[in-house]
Amino acid sequence: MASRSADVIVVGAGISGLVAARTVLQAGLTPLVLEADTRVGGRILTEEVLPGLSVELGAQWIGDTHHRMFALAAELGVDTYPQYDDGETSYELAGAGVLREKAFHTRFAAELADLQRVLRRLDALAAEVPPDAPWSAPHAAEWDAVTAGAWYDAQGLAPVARELLEICTVGILAVPTVEVSLLHLLFTIQTCGVTAELFAESEGGAQTTRFTGGTGEIPNRLAAQLSDHLVLDAPVQLIEHSAEHVTVTCRGGLVAQGRRVIVAISPALAGRIMYDPPLSGDRDQLTQRAPNASAMKAFFVYDEPFWRAEGLNGQLISSDGPARMSNDTCLPGDDRGVVLLFLEGDQARTYGRWPRADRQAALTAELVRHFGPRAGRPEAYVDGEWTDRQWTRGCYNANFGPLVWTTYGHTLAAPVGAIHWASTDTAIRWSAYMEGAVEAGERAALAVIDEVLN
Repeated sequence: MASRSADVIVVGAGISGLVAARTVLQAGLTPLVLEADTRVGGRILTEEVLPGLSVELGAQWIGDTHHRMFALAAELGVDTYPQYDDGETSYELAGAGVLREKAFHTRFAAELADLQRVLRRLDALAAEVPPDAPWSAPHAAEWDAVTAGAWYDAQGLAPVARELLEICTVGILAVPTVEVSLLHLLFTIQTCGVTAELFAESEGGAQTTRFTGGTGEIPNRLAAQLSDHLVLDAPVQLIEHSAEHVTVTCRGGLVAQGRRVIVAISPALAGRIMYDPPLSGDRDQLTQRAPNASAMKAFFVYDEPFWRAEGLNGQLISSDGPARMSNDTCLPGDDRGVVLLFLEGDQARTYGRWPRADRQAALTAELVRHFGPRAGRPEAYVDGEWTDRQWTRGCYNANFGPLVWTTYGHTLAAPVGAIHWASTDTAIRWSAYMEGAVEAGERAALAVIDEVLN
């Protein structure tokens, strides 16, 4: 039986865990990162699908206000470049057929103006939600008792506006709005600023910038700085803990001793670890009610980005599907055209079960509707779904249904003796994004450092 010791054990080598471990190391303490998978990155996964062409099966963008991620990329020597956004978006909503952006906005100007009314109302409500304690908001009980979908339905929106609002929200949460409470939606908006940062139809706000070489460069370079403090293929099964000591046992026999442990994985996965003594019933009930969302990305590769010459930006928004949204995701310096299609929530669950060839055919037909016959002749196709991945079990984040925040939310990030919690799901700024993962990792690490050194 192998054994290791460190000041701080970190469970999980996603961005949160790697940032936490590096922060611990920079403070003069010894970290040890235990990762269940055979790779680092967690919900980040960059894969080369053709010679010289990599795609992001996981996290891909950062936004203009993701200051921690910009700083981290610069420190690690990873350059960034802007998301392509020139041209019109293609719309297909409420049985209106396929319309280009200008025609869509002209035809549905009144409906879209009414949608802005609802978005401003969401901003006003979200401003009342403390991101570090959503359950303490003045109307928390009322907002947590209703789903976001039911609240949307009560706003009197026309079908086009209601469908657009649903698509944009599912694009953030990756679950239907009837599965999350209004309080959870308001919390998400509050941690990210305002709805303009999240619901931009042009994929702006939170998705303005990409990484040269792929998002995987971030965790890979962090891991290189921690190579002596990182163990892969080490699923944690048991955490024994007291006020001042932890013993972490992994499948395969590795046992790690430390003074503190940071569990930097999603709440659902953290709930599958055994704890001795057991955690409180409230904490366990939380992890049973914080499922990871459902998301799939599908990439079509063409000989060139032909849609650009036709005045399109490669983005579609569709209620017909199978995909609800798309992006131009070409690489700079590469002549090939790449379109990324998003299947989130019910779309990921439904079409993720289809045979790959049938799914590709359905998505191809959708692209042809929006971008013309050339979209029907891709050079390559690749997709990736996240709920089947053993060590993630979903993307992008954990979602809270009705009454979860007000009943169990206080246990989400609160330390339990020597156990601290990280992962983007626990962040109070840009929760569910890479920016939130960095914030959560830093927060947990600083708390642990203070406890150990003081």
